[in-house]
Amino acid sequence: MNEPFSYPDNFLRFLGTGGARFTMLKQIRKTGGIWFSYGGLNGVIDPGPGSLYHMCRSVPSLDPHKLRAIILTHRHLDHSTDINVAAEAMTGGGFEKQGTVLLPEDSAAGSGPVLLRYIAQKVGSVAIAKDGQRTDLGMGVSAEPVMLIHHGVDCFGYIFRKDGLRTWGIISDTKPLESLAERYRECSFVSLNVTFPNKKPRLDHMSAEDAGDLLQKLHPELALMTHLGVVMIEAGPEKYAKMISTPQTRVIAGEDGMIIDLNTLAAYSEIRKGSAEISFRAIDS
Repeated sequence: MNEPFSYPDNFLRFLGTGGARFTMLKQIRKTGGIWFSYGGLNGVIDPGPGSLYHMCRSVPSLDPHKLRAIILTHRHLDHSTDINVAAEAMTGGGFEKQGTVLLPEDSAAGSGPVLLRYIAQKVGSVAIAKDGQRTDLGMGVSAEPVMLIHHGVDCFGYIFRKDGLRTWGIISDTKPLESLAERYRECSFVSLNVTFPNKKPRLDHMSAEDAGDLLQKLHPELALMTHLGVVMIEAGPEKYAKMISTPQTRVIAGEDGMIIDLNTLAAYSEIRKGSAEISFRAIDS
């Protein structure tokens, strides 16, 4: 009998790899964001529709009460709908004032903040993302916001660091930017939001072609394509991942439930054999 899978010490788990409105509305792929456990700190990035549900139903388990960081790249629905219930879970129903919420200013303030004011009062701290200004998340982990450009909202990617561990980052929704190769140069792993197969210059989203151009200058050991739109899913993201891989960078297509070991950069696919029977398969290099 195979030994049950256990999480690495430092890992990401993709609670969803779908992106953009039609993938979200039809739930062609899940849209729960990314859970990370890094340097002893548990966090979730972009808790979109279904995020809390997918945490609670994960095998092996992910306990949202153990969250200590909730991070938002921008306020759009496919990234932010579960931010308040995730914060409620992090604080034990509001009875434990703990954890950090890091998010753009227009997600926290103004006439329609996505982080509700009464929830903001329950968490340990609320930090506003500012380009290049590192935020201490606790346990020696920091997050550096990287300004992106995306359809008129404040939007950031993030670079995560802790002494003695690999540096890694996420590039959220954005038009292609020359600055990204320099900003993310320290990262061993980068998660890339890749919505379309081909360039769409009038939209502030990266395509597989744009990601390929970036990886000619940026050379992480491993890159993963996520936030996949309907056209990208139908076209076959695995094909495009192979096309844009380079001698320096292995690119993989994200899958719902996928786990990335941040120590070894091994990737594991989730295999569901039934509602309760789940196993994992290492993705070949």
